[in-house]
Amino acid sequence: MDTICAISTPPGNGGIGIVRLSGKDALEIALSVFDAGSFSIEPKKMHFGTFNGSEFKDKGYLVYFKAPASFTGEDVVEFHLHGGMRLLKGVIADLLAKGARLAENGEFTKRAFLNGKLSLADAEGVINMISAERAASLRAAYRLMKGELTEKIEDIESEIYDLASSLEASLDYPEEMEDEVLPLSEEVLSRSLDKIRALLKSFKAGRRAKNGVNVVLTGEVNAGKSSLMNAFLGFERTIVTDIPGTTRDIVTETLEYNGVKLIITDTAGIRESAETIEKIGIERAKEALKSADAVLELSPSGVFTSKPLEGQEYFKVQTKCDLNRDKLGIKGGVYGISAKTGEGVEALLEALANLAGSQDAEFITEERHYSLLKQAESNLEDALRAKGTVDLMIVGLRAAADCMGKITGKVASEEIIDGIFKKFCVGK
Repeated sequence: MDTICAISTPPGNGGIGIVRLSGKDALEIALSVFDAGSFSIEPKKMHFGTFNGSEFKDKGYLVYFKAPASFTGEDVVEFHLHGGMRLLKGVIADLLAKGARLAENGEFTKRAFLNGKLSLADAEGVINMISAERAASLRAAYRLMKGELTEKIEDIESEIYDLASSLEASLDYPEEMEDEVLPLSEEVLSRSLDKIRALLKSFKAGRRAKNGVNVVLTGEVNAGKSSLMNAFLGFERTIVTDIPGTTRDIVTETLEYNGVKLIITDTAGIRESAETIEKIGIERAKEALKSADAVLELSPSGVFTSKPLEGQEYFKVQTKCDLNRDKLGIKGGVYGISAKTGEGVEALLEALANLAGSQDAEFITEERHYSLLKQAESNLEDALRAKGTVDLMIVGLRAAADCMGKITGKVASEEIIDGIFKKFCVGK
């Protein structure tokens, strides 16, 4: 492969800027523009010297990673220079003039994948690490990047392949099939299905850890939705009055609790109204409810009428409990709170954050992985239903193994691979 280069630090001025090269000529090209004095260049050491550009010079460091002990599996060189964008762009121009090529989006990580340094799922963890905004999403990305999912998938894949091979061999020795292979096949299929279903079950929490928990406040007018919104945020974001219908439109804000992103939406009170603006607000409230992960129905009286959609978490919240302190706390599945005093609000926030799973939980976060695991589940169910029909069992097993391979990248198409790496920035 030819030698690529790119700026690896974000746009804008900074104390340090990094330019990266990868490829068989990386060191040769780097040394054509960098003077390290009398020192010989050793791998994994920082060498101080002078960058001799066509337009300017700069003092900085060169770091060399010799193949295959590098991120990409190729020779990699990094320049650590002052972080002015004009300077870094000048460095790139000089490297291009010396024979390097500007890297495409995600090409460094793609080369790492092609050279067996990480799986396709691991690579998706890398981009999630870069884009993570909250602690929970960062933890989930790290687990994916370091290969936890890949290990689980490869374990399932190995079981499936071994069983398929045994069944194929049994076709040549049918007398052994009934006594040995078939009883084993049902055991292996059930075990593999249990592992896949455990991963599928984790997706809901994993998606919330990555993207945040979408929380919608609903209830009758003057139920205390805006007051609770302000209590969640710690400042007065929405107007609170005793006048019914004060909130006319949806208001959405984001906060972080225990490392979890919570997207809180305050809505207009649900009631029959002839007033045009309020009616529009009520319709928007109903639309917001459809996309909610969690619905908080607020009621001062303790009477709840909402019917959440399948898959939604539903919380009954009795408000204004400072007027009836016996109702404070969690009783009979009802959260008794006072937005005015703040009592009970912390427990409600904790419950919402827990919807993203625990800090140590293992789960899948990607729609692509979920879809492929669902396909694999269906394939294995087909194989299990086929029972003694060996040919059909093998078809189901091979199809399921193929799904596993698409997750890790072993059998992924070039289109899928390119689509994933195009999400990366140029310098990664």
